[in-house]
Amino acid sequence: MAEAEPLSRQAVAIRSRILGPEHFETLKARAWLSDVLSREGKFREAENLQRETQPALARVLGPEDPNTLFIQSLLARTLNGEGHYAQAEKMARETYTAMVRVAGLDDSGTVGALQQLGEALAYTDRYPEAAKLFQDAIAKEASSATAGQGNPFQLWYAFACVAAAANRPDEAVQYLQEAVHRGYKYADALMADNDLKNLRGNQRFQELVAQLRQTPQGSPDGNPRAPR
Repeated sequence: MAEAEPLSRQAVAIRSRILGPEHFETLKARAWLSDVLSREGKFREAENLQRETQPALARVLGPEDPNTLFIQSLLARTLNGEGHYAQAEKMARETYTAMVRVAGLDDSGTVGALQQLGEALAYTDRYPEAAKLFQDAIAKEASSATAGQGNPFQLWYAFACVAAAANRPDEAVQYLQEAVHRGYKYADALMADNDLKNLRGNQRFQELVAQLRQTPQGSPDGNPRAPR
């Protein structure tokens, strides 16, 4: 992240100068920068950037374009990081509902919004409600006409992150094992994910990571936070 931030700032500056401040590519670079800032713990700057970028994307692409909804999901993530769980829940719930309507359940942006909604619920001691949302989503995705067309591990991985936020390590590892069974294979990304940081000392988690390190790794497609 420390290396990514100056590069992201440079990308924003160059695109803004060449393409203009409200060109889609400039706004996408701003979204990337805000995500980096949020992951570094620079929540206030990330929130301000996200609140500036979201209405610009809404003007350029429309309020329900997946890219506009993506920045809303990032904002929900930042609000969770700041401890503003009620705001995060509201933002994530609105984003998730819209993403289901415009992109479907198996879209990575939909899963990302669901994860932020689940984490907001978990942080406010409503994990059973979050778990029900995921169980319903998994059931609907499995029976949909597009089942298997996306990344089948996405929902299970996001469910694991929510279980970790609720301090339910056994369930979190169980869901990660299901994600691995469905194709997840990125040990380094698993260890680096801050949403799973409280699992790093868990023996079953360590065994899962060791298992993954024995298999070839690729680029983790299906990242629920990746802008289009």
